[in-house]
Amino acid sequence: MKVFSKNEYGRLKSVILGRPEGANWPNGDIMFDRMMLLSTYPQKINRGKVPEQIIKEARDDLFYMKDVLLDHDVEVFRPEIRDYSRSVTHAEHLTQGMHSYSARDLLLTVGNMVIECPTPFVSRYQEFEAYDVIKQEAIRDGCRWIAAPRARMEPAECVVKGIPAKVNLTERYPIFDAANVLKFDDKLLYLKSSTANQAGADWLQNIVGTEFEVVVWDKVYAHAHIDSTLIALKKDMILINANRVNGEQLPGFLRSYRKLWVQDCAESKFFRFPYASKWIGMNILSLDPDTVMVDPIQKDLIKQLKAEKFKVIEISLRHSRTLGGGHHCVTNDLERQDV
Repeated sequence: MKVFSKNEYGRLKSVILGRPEGANWPNGDIMFDRMMLLSTYPQKINRGKVPEQIIKEARDDLFYMKDVLLDHDVEVFRPEIRDYSRSVTHAEHLTQGMHSYSARDLLLTVGNMVIECPTPFVSRYQEFEAYDVIKQEAIRDGCRWIAAPRARMEPAECVVKGIPAKVNLTERYPIFDAANVLKFDDKLLYLKSSTANQAGADWLQNIVGTEFEVVVWDKVYAHAHIDSTLIALKKDMILINANRVNGEQLPGFLRSYRKLWVQDCAESKFFRFPYASKWIGMNILSLDPDTVMVDPIQKDLIKQLKAEKFKVIEISLRHSRTLGGGHHCVTNDLERQDV
């Protein structure tokens, strides 16, 4: 298994594709609890196992996505199936697990290295075990696979405050999810948010050394991950959430890029509670600089992409909002051809 990835748009050669099996909304995770407190949706998420019908539909969608990836000569790896409803202890936290549906969230591939990121969600520590078979094969084939030190996530680590209210992380430990980072060849764009602090950016810079520059992007989107705000399409083109970003907020190295502004996304359905916002609709996956996977309900976005001569592959993910992952989220590049 070769591991090498420096951007989001080179020809995809191998990938981890997530699984919905065993998905669970956890008890015992302080970060998850506080993020749920901030939801503006009037109903509350139901803790415990995700209903089997939702699992089945999500599984069917990902099986179809896997077939399409294989048809495009992409080798597909899957995490092991686990029961995330069981409780385990991590750093004195007794918590249930969550899921491995969003394979992008925890593992960051940079060059020939994979980093197990210091997520603030203690419930997701179990997920690292689901990637162990992939990990061992990658290591045997020369990948540098390392694990970041994990924050203890005591109550003081994630405090809700501010106007509007958001989760504020301390700087006692490096904290970030892999999905806070986008790769732009020799630059790693790092979104500071409720799931990533400055200490995490500093630690990441020390780990990647001089081969990559970690560019911190702050005061843009406070809630969580970067890939419903900005997506890299080509070496010189980006997709941008116009509701969250203006041109002046872009980092300097991106200002000369061609820009596709997403003014709105169609609201996909969800089961009981939307773990992701409608903006998960712009969470698309590039198979190469000219080919992208998009949810078929995003008609306006598809028109924009086709106007720029992209080949659009329409793949439905019926529970992208229920489980919180679009096409970019549910995949994790292992190898992309450098461009």
